[in-house]
Amino acid sequence: MNTTPTERGFIPYPTNRVVGTIADAAHAYAAVTALVAVGFDRTSIDVLHGDEALSRLDPEGAEHGVLERLQRSLLRTGGPVEEFQHLMRHVDDVRAGRFVVMVLAPALSARTAAADILNAHGADFVGFYGRWAWQEITPSSSEPDSIATSTATGPAGRPADVPRLFVEAWNERDPDALAALFDTDAEFVNVTGRWWHDRASIRQAHAYGLARIFNASTLTLDEVRVKALSGDVAIVHASMTLQGQTAIAAIGQPGSRQTIFSFVVHRVAGGWMCASAQNTDVVPQMETNVIGDDGVIRGANYRTGRVS
Repeated sequence: MNTTPTERGFIPYPTNRVVGTIADAAHAYAAVTALVAVGFDRTSIDVLHGDEALSRLDPEGAEHGVLERLQRSLLRTGGPVEEFQHLMRHVDDVRAGRFVVMVLAPALSARTAAADILNAHGADFVGFYGRWAWQEITPSSSEPDSIATSTATGPAGRPADVPRLFVEAWNERDPDALAALFDTDAEFVNVTGRWWHDRASIRQAHAYGLARIFNASTLTLDEVRVKALSGDVAIVHASMTLQGQTAIAAIGQPGSRQTIFSFVVHRVAGGWMCASAQNTDVVPQMETNVIGDDGVIRGANYRTGRVS
């Protein structure tokens, strides 16, 4: 059985390939870019789209092309009818104008990485074609063994999911889930300017905060804006409201606070990870901060002369 598609060559059976269908051209391009970025050779990736791609699947015409040739290939090698049906779905996808991405990935680690990237970019019907059988591949929660350059696989399927998952982890008092959003060497600056330089420190700080300062708090996601810097890097800004902070000293019932979070995120195999984050308190009606004679930091509005 021929397993190496050549340029403009007929593809009889995509052995050792992860295959998925992506409807959107931009997402298909981003998926290929991500695959190359984590170590896949460009020549190991086929993107089938349009009449030219259909000719690679059906070089002899609709009447006696891919249907018969694929079926003959499968029958000749003893392949089951189900495999032929899976392949025909890809023919239908190309005919419908969608993008069928095929990635040569014989090793299990490469297979997982390729499938995670396709899933992260909205691919449907992602599966692996072994020598005799097709196997569906669902998104992985574990990191690939060798292909991905990142040291961890993020749980966020898209950039906008990062603040959502952060809020969920906060409200569940789960510092492990919260820290899992960040690279191992991520940077984090909190509202008072405390600066942490790795995932372990971010986890430790939030484990303490969620147990002592915010153990009865509720964090709400108000607004999210994503600014893509490239296909693999984005800035995510999120407005959040915090309620239920623990009482301290003479403040028996701390009021609600609004903060603006900035997340710098990048694509990895399996999703998006956060490389850097900064949290900023919103001080209503104030322009900047000022330190008084007593050494206390207060909000200041120089237009009105008001100091908090």
